[in-house]
Amino acid sequence: MKLVILASGRGSRLNKLTSKTPKCLVKVNDRTILSYLTPAFKLFDEIIIVTGYRSNIIRNELKKNITYVRNKDYMKTNMVHSLFCSSHLIDDDIIVSYSDIIFDTSIFKRLIRCKNSTLPLNYSWLNTWGKRMSKKEIINDAEDVQVKKGKVISIGGKIDKRKFPKMQFMGLMKINKKDYFKMKKKYEKINNPKIDFTSFIDLTLKSNTVEVEYIKSNVFWTEIDSSKDLSVAEKLIKSIN
Repeated sequence: MKLVILASGRGSRLNKLTSKTPKCLVKVNDRTILSYLTPAFKLFDEIIIVTGYRSNIIRNELKKNITYVRNKDYMKTNMVHSLFCSSHLIDDDIIVSYSDIIFDTSIFKRLIRCKNSTLPLNYSWLNTWGKRMSKKEIINDAEDVQVKKGKVISIGGKIDKRKFPKMQFMGLMKINKKDYFKMKKKYEKINNPKIDFTSFIDLTLKSNTVEVEYIKSNVFWTEIDSSKDLSVAEKLIKSIN
């Protein structure tokens, strides 16, 4: 099993914090966001980090036992493109992770045991998001997720402001090797380098390109998109340590 970390973006919403530093290396309680992932590296046969913005700084931060791939078109593309930049290295099932999330890495052990392509969906998400943003901001930022009989049937749509979804996508996904290359072929066919990750997953589901199962999770998980998110993450992490 390989871990693919998508770390090509700058994170412009963090303003000065990422003017010279990749988003994944922003400090949260004196540790980089990326460092919260490193204890789980031992669970995988290979760690692949897809870089872009200030890629040399990431390489200098994690010098050992890492395979680096650079998305040279990171300014014109999105995370889906970064995912498939590593296709020449994919000879096994993978777990894909955003690089701007901090979470209880025990979720990796559950995903590794899953036989099929699988999304972990967090059902305690609203408590954390309520600390990060207002109700209006949650409505604009959160994404709808529909599931049925153990499978995800849609993801990424706008939520109903009258009723928040029970679960949220965590920025993690297990992808079988076979499904990875089916998804890559679909990506090449649609010719949309700016498509976001959840919209792409939704497209592959609705076109029957792949089937994706899900597992429910309530492990600690937070995203860092803004300075407020950073402050919230620091407080949350201190409270659980």
